[in-house]
Amino acid sequence: MTKEAKLQARKRNRIRMTRADVVYQVFIYTIVTLFTICCVIPLLYVIGMSLTSEGEMIQKNYFVIIPEHPTLKAYEYVFGQFNFWNSMGISVARTILGVAAMLVFVIPGGYIMAKREMPGQRGIMIFFIITMLIGGGLIPGYLLMRDLKLLNTFWVYIVPAFGNTYNMLIVKIFVENIPKDIIESADLDGASEIQKMIKIAVPLLVPTLCALSLFAAVAHWNSWFDALLYVRDSSLHPVQFIIRSLMLSSPSDTQNLSLTAFEKMTPEGVKMACVIVGMVPILCVYPFLQKYFIFGMYTGSVKG
Repeated sequence: MTKEAKLQARKRNRIRMTRADVVYQVFIYTIVTLFTICCVIPLLYVIGMSLTSEGEMIQKNYFVIIPEHPTLKAYEYVFGQFNFWNSMGISVARTILGVAAMLVFVIPGGYIMAKREMPGQRGIMIFFIITMLIGGGLIPGYLLMRDLKLLNTFWVYIVPAFGNTYNMLIVKIFVENIPKDIIESADLDGASEIQKMIKIAVPLLVPTLCALSLFAAVAHWNSWFDALLYVRDSSLHPVQFIIRSLMLSSPSDTQNLSLTAFEKMTPEGVKMACVIVGMVPILCVYPFLQKYFIFGMYTGSVKG
């Protein structure tokens, strides 16, 4: 087939859009473009302000998106803080172990609650729901951590993550939606409940578990309040606690007379740099989990 014949075939196969379809497509693309701009401009503003010196910030009335003379003084100040890299390691370890601890209890807990034929299943579910709706409060929580000998230890971040009733209920709902044909075929093969959970339920729940893991990772990474309550040792503080302290202290270079105005950082620049430092690790992890959100829950699980 010649090149001209191919072009003619493409023209014949092309779907012709009506005027209403064109108007609809233009409207959708316009809305998406405006929404994207509304999301991108604040991010560019934060990045630009974190790279802006005191002189340029004053010159442009504290609104900079693309600085003319970018400086890394704010980032140098943040990264140069005492225990910053140690705190980064604490946050990374806490996030990884916290997510693993959540999954260890959520998967079997949700699977068990989905088994309606199990004796006492309804009572177990009611018990977990009560714990989700009614909490002990701040003081009983502190006393519990004290009695468990977890105060001023790294494990005070991990142990409370072992149970999450909301995530269990989500897993329960998806386990209940697993096609009965798969479960019946496993029963015919003589599979035990543990085998059915590990070899059938878990592979089908991969998109759901990845979504729950991402939410748990974000919660662990952004958490600082439990460090304020339970930890006094500065070597065990997560990076968000350090960032919070920096944002409250409002540091600047005003006392350094050897620097010009275009070499000095500002408190606003330090705060914006803290936002970027706290945000980038999660942005780096998200693309690796995004693909699981677009997969079907049971793609390829039932054939025929």
